[in-house]
Amino acid sequence: MPLTSRQRTFLEKLLDVYHSHRQESIHYTDVARALGVANSTAYEVLKSLELKGYVSSEYRLADDRAGPGRSMVLFRPSMKALRRFRRLLGEDTRRREWEFVKARVLERLSAEDLSEDEMVTDLIGAIPESDDPLSYCGSVLAASLAAIRTQLWNRLQESGIMRDINDDEAQSLDTLDLLPGVALGLSCASAREASWLSRLAEHVRRYQSCLHELDQGARLRLLRFSREVMTALRVPAKSS
Repeated sequence: MPLTSRQRTFLEKLLDVYHSHRQESIHYTDVARALGVANSTAYEVLKSLELKGYVSSEYRLADDRAGPGRSMVLFRPSMKALRRFRRLLGEDTRRREWEFVKARVLERLSAEDLSEDEMVTDLIGAIPESDDPLSYCGSVLAASLAAIRTQLWNRLQESGIMRDINDDEAQSLDTLDLLPGVALGLSCASAREASWLSRLAEHVRRYQSCLHELDQGARLRLLRFSREVMTALRVPAKSS
């Protein structure tokens, strides 16, 4: 369904406020304040945008509340919203999408109620249908690292392909080329019957072509992001 002029205005403002809040979900009153409209109006329009897939909502108790009580309704733009505005914002939207993807991946990795297979399935399902190669590669890399974070991690370390991951001055970034494929191979060799293996294999194939579109600066950003992912997964960057 197409956006109305009013919905478009609210979505643009939601994106602005969201990024000014460092990719944190925001209360609808923040959008109302930014647009100078009633809180109820902001809530209704944001909910209508959620029905069209441009916004997601969550419920959270206020920081100053303890125990039972009314929860706040928080909103954030979806990947669909970022893709919608790419044509208008150009490279700035690519930067925003990269920040969006990083924030969502790290948020998923912090979940404590998911099994290993559930975590990987969730990360694979969140890989964006994006033409931005950096955002795509970052998502695939995170899913690959999550797939090997336990019993396979030592074997990956022994392969020697992790040597560049802590080196900002690394000129050879072979780790980025090899890691997803090696992770997939180790997962298959471990005789896992995970439902996500074939889906990850499909993404790894596209990952290689997207990776070759990145310049040196983008590859270094991707390498640094892999460290953040490993920190969130609580795995060491180097073997002891």
